Order: sequence, then C-alpha cells, then structure tokens
Amino acid sequence: ASVFYFFYRFAARDTIAKALSEGKIVLANRFTGSNMAHQGTKFAHPEERRGYFIWLDNLEYQMLQIPRPTVSTVLRVDADTSKKLLDQRAADDPEHKTDIHEADLDHLKRSVDVYDELCALFPKDFARIDCVRNKKLMTVEQVHELVWGTIETYLPKPTSDKGKIVKGTNMHPPYVQKKEDGSTVMTEEGKRFLDGAVTTTEGNVYAFSDAMSPITIAAAMARLSRRADDMRVTILDEFADAATKKDDALLKRVITAYGDDSVQQLVGQHVVVEGASNLLTKKLEWGRLASYLEQSTRYIFFDQKDEKGRYKYVVPEHFDDKTKATYVDINDQIFDTYSDMVRKLTDYVRAESSVPQAERDVAWKGATKAQACDAIRAVLPTSTKSTVGIFASGQALESLIMHLLSDELPEARETGEKLLNESRKVLSTFLERADKPERGGATIAYRANTHAAVKKLADEMLPATHTSESKPVDLVAYWPKNELDLVADMLYEHSNLSLREIQDSVASWSYDEKEKVFQAYMGERLNRRHKPGRAIEKAHYAWDIVCDYGIFRDLQRHRMVDDLTWQDLTPRYGYDVPELVEQAGLTEQFQHCFDLSLELHSILVAAGYEKEAQYATLLGHKMRWKITMNARQSFHFNELRTTPHGHPGYRKLVREMHEKLAEKHPLLGAAMKFVNQDEDPELTRLAAERYTQFKLKTLE
Repeated sequence: ASVFYFFYRFAARDTIAKALSEGKIVLANRFTGSNMAHQGTKFAHPEERRGYFIWLDNLEYQMLQIPRPTVSTVLRVDADTSKKLLDQRAADDPEHKTDIHEADLDHLKRSVDVYDELCALFPKDFARIDCVRNKKLMTVEQVHELVWGTIETYLPKPTSDKGKIVKGTNMHPPYVQKKEDGSTVMTEEGKRFLDGAVTTTEGNVYAFSDAMSPITIAAAMARLSRRADDMRVTILDEFADAATKKDDALLKRVITAYGDDSVQQLVGQHVVVEGASNLLTKKLEWGRLASYLEQSTRYIFFDQKDEKGRYKYVVPEHFDDKTKATYVDINDQIFDTYSDMVRKLTDYVRAESSVPQAERDVAWKGATKAQACDAIRAVLPTSTKSTVGIFASGQALESLIMHLLSDELPEARETGEKLLNESRKVLSTFLERADKPERGGATIAYRANTHAAVKKLADEMLPATHTSESKPVDLVAYWPKNELDLVADMLYEHSNLSLREIQDSVASWSYDEKEKVFQAYMGERLNRRHKPGRAIEKAHYAWDIVCDYGIFRDLQRHRMVDDLTWQDLTPRYGYDVPELVEQAGLTEQFQHCFDLSLELHSILVAAGYEKEAQYATLLGHKMRWKITMNARQSFHFNELRTTPHGHPGYRKLVREMHEKLAEKHPLLGAAMKFVNQDEDPELTRLAAERYTQFKLKTLE
C-alpha cells in the first residue's frame, strides 16, 4: 500500500530539490513519516515495524532520491480528540469526506502509538509537539509558538554565503555544511574535531583511534547502509554530541533502528575469566569467531596456593558436605604429589642435561622447566584453576554467553551469567537480547532441550557397554576419493567456463596433465605460512581421536574446523606414563595420582554428580573426541603442530594423522613439506627459549 502514496512525493521530487538548491525552505504536509505511521499500524510486531520503517526510508530517500526532510514535526493529539475534530470538520463542510483511515477510531489509536514510536526511535528526524495538555486542546496560537520554537533552530542564520545551510546540530561553528547540490560536506572545524579520531580526514582509507568510542563507531557504521555520505560526515552530523557526551540513548536508538546481527560484529570487547577450571576453559574457547589466551601448564608450576592457603582448584559449592570434604582431601593429595614431582623432575632434567655449564643461561632454565612441566602436567586434575582472556565481537560474546547458559555444568552456567552482567556494563546495547525470553532465552532453552532429548535417546538406543576401540587416530571418512578431482576447482577462477564444463574437460586429461596443474597450484612453498589457495578447502577429513586431555586442550584451539565435539571425560581410557617420568624414578608417585583420581571419580558418580565427576579426571587421562577439517586447514594444523618446540604428545599424534592423510591423498600429503618428523626434545625446546631471549634483548 505504501507504493501508491509515495507517487505524490516522487512527482514533487524535482520541484523540492530545485527549491532547496535556490536556498528556499520547503514545507510539506503528510510526507513520508505519515506513510510510515499509518501503514506501520499494519505490523503487529515492533521488529517487523522497524524493518518496514527502514525499507520505506531506503526506498524513498535512497533509491528514489526524494529529498529527506531536515525534521518532521508531529502534532500529537490523542485519537478521541482527533476523531471529534474530524467529525466537526465534516459537519462544518459537508463536501469534505473523511478517508478510510480517518473514519476508523481503532486505526487512529494505533497510528498515534506508531507516531510516538517514530519520535522515540528517530528523535533527530521526528519532533513531537503535544497539542493536548491536561486533556484540553491547545489554541492555534499556542500550537504555533510550539511549532516555531521547534523549527527555529533548523532555519539558516543570516550569512553572506547564500544557499549554504548548516544542518541542525546547533553547533558553532558547524561541523558540516550542506552545499547547493544537496550534498553534505565537512567544514574545517569538523575536520579539526575528527583529527584525533581518524588517521586522515582527506583520504578514502582511514582508521579510527581510541579517541572515539568503539560503540559510537559501530553506531555510525549501522547508519552506513542507510546514508550515502562519507561516514566521517555522518559521524559529525549525527554522532558528534554522542562522541563527546556519551549519549547512550542516541546510540541505542540508532543501533536498534538501523542495526541487525551484523552490527554486533563491529564492536569488540576484552573480557577475562579468572579461576576457571580446566573443564570450563574448553567450553569458554568453544566459539570459532573469538580470540583466546589461557595460562599454560607448560611454563608455570601449578602448586601455588591462594590467600586462604588452598591449592587453586575448583570446588563445586553445591556438593553435599561429605562429598565436598572427600573431594578436597583427595585433590590436596594429588596437588601435594604434583608439587613434589615437578620439582624433582626439574632437578633431574637439569642434572642430566648435555648442555655445557657455560651455556646454562635463562633460556636453558626455561627449557628444562618446560620439559619437567610437560611430563608432570599429566597429573593435574581438570578442576585446576586457570585464567582465560577473551577478545570477542558483540555477536561472538552473545553466542558464547548463550552457549554457557544452556550448559549442564553449573560452573558454566554461573560463568555465563557473570559474563553477561559484566559485559553489559560496557556493551549494554549489543547484549540486550542475550537473555530476553523471546530471543536469547528461547535460544538457550532450545539448545538445552535439544541436548537433553538427544542424550535421552542415546541412552535408550545405543549399547550400554563401553567401547573397546581406543586407537589414537582413526580417519573415519575423507573426500574426494581422488585428490585430482580438485583440479577443476583450481582452474575455475582462471576460466570463463562453468564448473561442470571444466570438470568434463579435465576428466579427459591424462594423469600427468592433471598433476601438472595440481603442482602449479601448490606453488613453491618456502615456509609453512605459504598455504595453497582455497580450492583445496573442498577436500575434507573426518577424524575420531583418542588422546590425553592435555593434548586435546592444545589442539582444540584450532577452531576453524567442522564438527569439533568431545565426549564426557572419564578414567576409562587409561593413561600413559611419560618416559621421562620413568627415567627419573617417579613412576610410583605418578600412578598413585591416577589411583586417587579413579577413587574420586567413582565417589562423585555414586553421589549423583555425574557431570561434576569430570573434575576428578586428570590431564593425562585419555579421552575421545572428533574433528573434521579441510585440506587447507590441515596444512596449517599438521605443519604447526609438528614443529620442534611443540609438546611431544601432540606432535606424535599429528604426525600419525598426517601419515594417514598422505596414504589417501599422497600429493596433498607431500605438499605439506614442513611437517616435522623427529628432533631431540631438549635441543628443540632450548632453541625456542633462546630465540625468545634474543627477541627480548632486541626490544631492550
């Protein structure tokens, strides 16, 4: 219905534009805002209505180039009073007939609500003037004064530059000016205002400094899709006050009106979770589109105690007293043993080191400590506390929060609530929906209910016995069967043919011809950072893996993968005793920790704490997980995770994955030429530490 009404405005477009170019002031009655209000009554849901506002705004002002009013004044009268005035006019002038909307009192009531909504959402575009005070209609003279007081600030001041109108920010001197052709440009004062906020006010590529709030920048970008001006002009015209006065209400209205999920991606936040268990850390690092850092078990002794003299591990507060006491007692025993072993092993590694005495520097001490920590970290419980730093967009943060709030583990849900509360203090506008019943709440319930339903069916329909399958690496599936099927995709961007036509042509080529293209696409790789193009992303490998939880913690950081899922932690798959532990004569103490862990796990399960029983497992316990990744990601994964300074455990696992991949796709396997095969762990760790010390000295 809106289409029929804009014809009148479109027909007057050129006349209005000509008058504006001559420096005239144009008054129009029942312009686009009236269309929004009356047709907007036909949308029951506020979000659908806002979508309609944006659609009509884009249609008339962007596509049809109908001049946008500087301001629309809304003379607000309640529906009952309005109906009486319309009826009186009809009685005074029998030839005047009310239209279909004016005759409908219910429609008038709805339109008043929508006008109110427009004024609240777009206060710079719609100025509300209440014409009824104390249930009494004001006189024409009174309304006239109110209207004049509203529009006076938008009128041009006397100036020698005829035709130039300062667009209504009421700033002296103005930051923007409207030219005779209708375009808006920055003034010198505007450029000075932006000097500290953007890297250049002249070039077409610029960056923002921290002088301007990321939220203000995101709000301006939200307007970007609806306004044709240079974004710097938009900031000066609409957000200069918000940038200096932190006008949160304005930013909220703009983001709500013009933003969508994509705008959440334009603002980021650093958050930190202290005291997270090593069970929770993996849940925190679940999302693909965020960045994470956590304390490493390879460089830090984890036997420090807190201010209360307790080892740093999570104790679930909802445990009953008896279970809690047993839990604390057994964990303390494990940490006591860890503390003793990690220091003994550090001394052993240093005593057995082949590095000359004269070269035993800071780097050597770091390398030997890392070797000991690598081996003994296996006895640390997953309840061990860690700190996780997260940098995420508003969208990624919201997704993480909802993921945590739907989790079965109480620690995860509690952390989700805390993340939401603390993040809202900084990004309130971007996290409004996270726990609203109809939005985030519904998503949280969906995830939790779906998980519970599938779990119930799995318990009912799958065998209750435990698997005997425990081989470390199983390549469950891969595609394509013939890696040379990727040749057509490699040629695609260099051709004008369809993919199917290229495939048909390549099918008739000889093996040598296909391999020639394949090798050209691989190129001359001089280091592992030289990755082939995205055509090889079509090749996929699905893995089922059994390894210890410590290794999983390291490898799970690769999030640009598919289908990354892990099963609940259990002592069932056993553990390995590191060779270094055996050499140092610490096997008995090492195994005792796993005996204590098994005892505690059984106690927690018997007490009904099945999910929390995972806290009793140790980092050295094996667990089962699966992952699917494409060939291009495999280049990064296989070559990075076999580098000399990596943990010996995951290096061995990833080498086996690479061997199985190369059996199926030998050309791709051979192209991964920087997969490292074998090194001396002491020397490789020392080399890495020496390089770190070199970099630090360079910075000094």
